[in-house]
Amino acid sequence: MFPFPNLPRGTTRGRRAFTLIELLVVIAIIAILAGLLMPGLATARGRARRIACVSNLRQLGVAFRMYADDNGGWLPETTHVYGTGNSASNRVWIHTLRGYVGNTDKIRLCPSDTRAPARLANQGTSYIPNEYTFVDKLDPFGAVQETYRQLDRLRQPVATDLAYESSDTNGVTISADHTHSRNWSKGWTAVISDIRPDRHLTGAARADHSVGTANTLAADGHVEAPKAATLKRRVEAGENPAIPPQ
Repeated sequence: MFPFPNLPRGTTRGRRAFTLIELLVVIAIIAILAGLLMPGLATARGRARRIACVSNLRQLGVAFRMYADDNGGWLPETTHVYGTGNSASNRVWIHTLRGYVGNTDKIRLCPSDTRAPARLANQGTSYIPNEYTFVDKLDPFGAVQETYRQLDRLRQPVATDLAYESSDTNGVTISADHTHSRNWSKGWTAVISDIRPDRHLTGAARADHSVGTANTLAADGHVEAPKAATLKRRVEAGENPAIPPQ
């Protein structure tokens, strides 16, 4: 064995302790790298949730189509017609689609919806169908004045909205299963009381929900993500984007 050379007392051969300054520098570098990575991770997570949301809406679109094929082209109904009683609620779309698509409790909830757990527990939904296409307009005597519920008779299905992403201010129960879009002519406040047009955004939200996008299901089954700002401009110009084009 070769003896170690004489070393100062308390010194370990081949090892050197970090100084406090060096440790602080390492911590600072890690903090900087984390700061650079976090926005990217948040963006990637948001993109994944948005894609999952698109998939949910597409599956709902397929289920609506299959239901219509079995029912003379008519779309399913909502609690606007049947109320929320136990026997009646089984006839609204949240329940009637169970025979057409698997795991409806998952696909009716958006992963970006902070109220999704409450909606799940109360038979609610993150996706809210368009009143025009799911609720007939009746006169005071119950006669149908206007209907767009027959899917096969829509003149421009590619430009007709079937469902949107629900507003956070909506209830979480089964009764919040359709918009009141015939009131959207009253302005932007009426729109955002029904839907969340900025559900998917990066950065801080605005109080008027005018920055960002939200997914929308069209009657032909495709899903698009219009900008909230564009939708707001259309409404402020006097247009009701929920009305099926003729």
